[in-house]
Amino acid sequence: MPDINIGQQGTLKSTPKLTRINGDDAMALIYRNMGNNHAYPFIWSETVTVASGAAEVTVISGVKFHGMEAATYCNVTATPASDAGDEHWVEKDTVNNVIKVKVGSSVSADTNFDVIVMVGMDPDVATIACRGNTGARQMLP
Repeated sequence: MPDINIGQQGTLKSTPKLTRINGDDAMALIYRNMGNNHAYPFIWSETVTVASGAAEVTVISGVKFHGMEAATYCNVTATPASDAGDEHWVEKDTVNNVIKVKVGSSVSADTNFDVIVMVGMDPDVATIACRGNTGARQMLP
């Protein structure tokens, strides 16, 4: 990304690519409009429940987005809606393409977790070119 402005030379300037994103009225979902009646969800949330006596609950299993497996390319955050009683974590099984919320030991009662899923690889924030108040300059050849 450091070469993001490389095409802006002389009097001709490249136009930034616009992405149309939409929210859904009925679901906690933001999706990218790909045109031609194709949509691609990239941020959504849901509530999952770890049942009494269980140690895990599956959030996503076998899902792919444009050939990218969810367990490899999704960032998942799970927050207990009430006291979970133990530690919890998100486990990604990239071999079987499964994402689960796990608890440290069996929970004593049904515990709800608010889960946020974001599709995309982890960014290297240091390489993102910006023009904020950081004193960053355009990178021209």
